[in-house]
Amino acid sequence: MAGLPRVARAQGKRARIGWFAISPHPYVEDFRSGMRDLGWTEGDNLQIDYVYADGNSGRLPELAAVLSRGGCDLIVASGSAAVDAALAIQSIPIVGVSSTLGFLGGSLGRPADNLTGIALLFDEIAPKWLELLIEILPRALRIGIIYEPSPSANFQLAAIRAMAGRLGKTLLAMPIRGVEGISDAMERSQAERLDGLIFASSLVFTANTARIGELVQQYKMPAVFEARELVEQGGLISYGPNLNEAFRRVAALTDRILKGTKLAELPIERPTRFDIALNLKSARALGLEIPTSVLQRADQVIE
Repeated sequence: MAGLPRVARAQGKRARIGWFAISPHPYVEDFRSGMRDLGWTEGDNLQIDYVYADGNSGRLPELAAVLSRGGCDLIVASGSAAVDAALAIQSIPIVGVSSTLGFLGGSLGRPADNLTGIALLFDEIAPKWLELLIEILPRALRIGIIYEPSPSANFQLAAIRAMAGRLGKTLLAMPIRGVEGISDAMERSQAERLDGLIFASSLVFTANTARIGELVQQYKMPAVFEARELVEQGGLISYGPNLNEAFRRVAALTDRILKGTKLAELPIERPTRFDIALNLKSARALGLEIPTSVLQRADQVIE
């Protein structure tokens, strides 16, 4: 937006950031750490207003309206639903973290108006989740995908469905609404006699890693995820961008904007690192032998 002011915080003056997401998630700690390394300390020269929708995406537009009137210098929007809601805010710089950046928020090279950030590319890597699962379970025919409907999840679902067709696999889509829907989806996966599961990227999942870990072990279901935190809690395997690194990059972008860099000078970034995490303990519990080809590519192996 041509009239959007540059943000330049004078030394000694506190900056105020709105942290906007559908649910709390662990990567806020990476953002805080990155900000501290750059000289921003909460309670000193930095105030962060944490605004969450309690897992209910329908509340995000009204919360975005509240944020727009809250006096923030900058908003960090995490997740595609939060980014989409934040786009209604025209007068405040926004740093987004979402797969939909570059689709709904301008091109990767030229961000739209008051928005820049990190495009996580889950829509591009989603077919690899199915490929990994089939590499481990070559005889699998019926695969389920659990997802919370959002623009990002819709892109992922379409990409995985296309790959399933090419591989001759049946894909069962299981949408949920909030964390309470995960248990029902797991029960359905057993009733449908699915061979494996894909959890599409969602902050609802990364905010509830322990519960999901319990469920996939309870139902003895091979499952692939976006983030290693879910594998550390008992999931089988994950593949995705290094989210710890991504949210530290969000801190770097935030720092530059607070110090006066124009958003037009900050193109939307892509992740530079994608990791595979594998839980061998979970594999043994499932009676699975992990192919050497997968083991050799794993960046983290949990024994």
